[in-house]
Amino acid sequence: MVAGYCWDWNSKKIPSDYDIILPEFHFKKRWNLNTDKNLWIIGDKSIEEIGCIHTCQGLELDYVGVIIGPDMRYENGQIITDVTQRSSNDQSVKGFKSLIAYNRSKALQDADEIIKNTYRTLLTRGMKGCYVYCCDKSLAKYLAAQLEPQHESIPKLRIEPEINDEVKYIDFLPLYSIRAACGYFGEGELVDESGWMKVESMGKLNRNMFIVQAVGHSMEPLIHDGDYCVFRANPAGSRQGKIILAEHHNYYDPDYAGSYSIKIYTSKKSFDEEGNWAHEEILLLPKNSIYSPIVIEEENADEFRIVGEFIGVLQTETK
Repeated sequence: MVAGYCWDWNSKKIPSDYDIILPEFHFKKRWNLNTDKNLWIIGDKSIEEIGCIHTCQGLELDYVGVIIGPDMRYENGQIITDVTQRSSNDQSVKGFKSLIAYNRSKALQDADEIIKNTYRTLLTRGMKGCYVYCCDKSLAKYLAAQLEPQHESIPKLRIEPEINDEVKYIDFLPLYSIRAACGYFGEGELVDESGWMKVESMGKLNRNMFIVQAVGHSMEPLIHDGDYCVFRANPAGSRQGKIILAEHHNYYDPDYAGSYSIKIYTSKKSFDEEGNWAHEEILLLPKNSIYSPIVIEEENADEFRIVGEFIGVLQTETK
């Protein structure tokens, strides 16, 4: 079992004390930090204690139980994080109460990212399964609702390994992995397509168009995990407010576990006296409010590349 760091580490000074207590279930456990440290998660007695982000990140289990503490709740249709509910023993949010008084907006944004990244890490430690308990009942109901099947009884789209040349870019477009698409349309690398898929209701097709499969939930409800998305490479005109496929170095996207993103593009520009412009900041925005935007600063703009502009999601035929 693991938990968000919302309970003080009382057992450090008084070994007989309990740290995590849920009175309504007569549940009480101690933090693990006083003994095996980073080896706790694979220790013989780890089942008797509760671990936190500092002692389980980078390691995996068959099954994990996660307690989401009062630092995250569901309220007025959105997930709220509350850094004031974190334990003062948690070094990752040390000093945030003082920062809130100095720069409230930035402090809350930074804390929001830390809290969400904490639970993202805890919830992905189990390779075979994950059990979740939420201190906030509304959050528990919301998360349970997200686990309901989204595409029941919908036939799968067909991927053809080979097709006749006569129908390529007429009725069919190539399917690429997101990494291959960024390599081919971004760097001009020679890559192999994963197959070909029939495309309808997307207008006239051409060789600048391609398909990639979306991963994750950051663009829901427009794009779901596993959707096949059509993109157009080298689009003309402004990209402001449009959904794009991007490659960015030194920035991590949790959906794609790396340097690729499908997000809404927006940017801020500055102009010099001669009318020349430069990016002050590039924002890659998710549609799902539980995800944080990716912020690319001006000095790293050269590490960012738009590979394609989103056209639409391939739809299956309804029965």
